[in-house]
Amino acid sequence: MNQEISQEHRDFAIETVKTILHLFHEKQYDEVPGAVDESEIEDLPDYLQTYIQGTLDLNDMDTFDEYSAPCDFHPRYEYHQLHFFPFTDGSGFAADYELTSGAQLAQLVLQLRFLYQPDGSLRRVFEDVDPQ
Repeated sequence: MNQEISQEHRDFAIETVKTILHLFHEKQYDEVPGAVDESEIEDLPDYLQTYIQGTLDLNDMDTFDEYSAPCDFHPRYEYHQLHFFPFTDGSGFAADYELTSGAQLAQLVLQLRFLYQPDGSLRRVFEDVDPQ
């Protein structure tokens, strides 16, 4: 079975990640459910307000960076924030994005799933934001 992710599907996933990161950046947690089709987390806005904002506050960070914000690592090394993982059963793929704040790793990973639908579209599922 072909486990390649088409460029069209990658682009769709990237746009979804960009939208969610923009909402995180603007602290518009109530709007995140509108960026996906379903969530593994029952009360997503409350979870994000508590967990995401709590992480920012605990670590003295202002906000999470938008998509493609530069990473300022010392020493410099090649780094990729977005990773795709095709499912072996061909049902879709996962996307993990490592969050940054102020160009530094925030030690949190946005986890999404994209499931292939019969009409060729993707179903966007918010899975979690996990510590790294």
